[in-house]
Amino acid sequence: MIVRAAPPEHFQYLVERAQVYPSPLFTAIEAVDENDTVHGMFGYDGWTPNAVVMHLALDNPATLRHLLHPAFLYPFVQLDLGIALCAIRGDNSRSVRLAEHVGFREVYRIKDCFGGGVDQMIYEMRREECRWIQQRKAA
Repeated sequence: MIVRAAPPEHFQYLVERAQVYPSPLFTAIEAVDENDTVHGMFGYDGWTPNAVVMHLALDNPATLRHLLHPAFLYPFVQLDLGIALCAIRGDNSRSVRLAEHVGFREVYRIKDCFGGGVDQMIYEMRREECRWIQQRKAA
């Protein structure tokens, strides 16, 4: 699996799978196989001077192992940001479990954001809490 910066023509992968609507500042990293088939992607958007909103889509959960370190090295080490955020629909239990497993923690909930009793959950990870870059430093 090759992890690299995703070219703009591959952003549709994340748009289709995660219902992301990229701004002109959107960027992403992807995991591709030897045939250039995308198997997973982390997107970055919603930039502020110290934070970014992260988006994720995976075709195969095993691909996550290849993406985790680079996904957090980019905002926290390369860009020296302090906060990564993600927003998840409250009825998407699989994504909630994944975000919490990776190390994000819920910091806010917008009740009924999607209607029908479905909340929007806002998650945060701070650089000093990110075990993915801490593990990299220890290696």
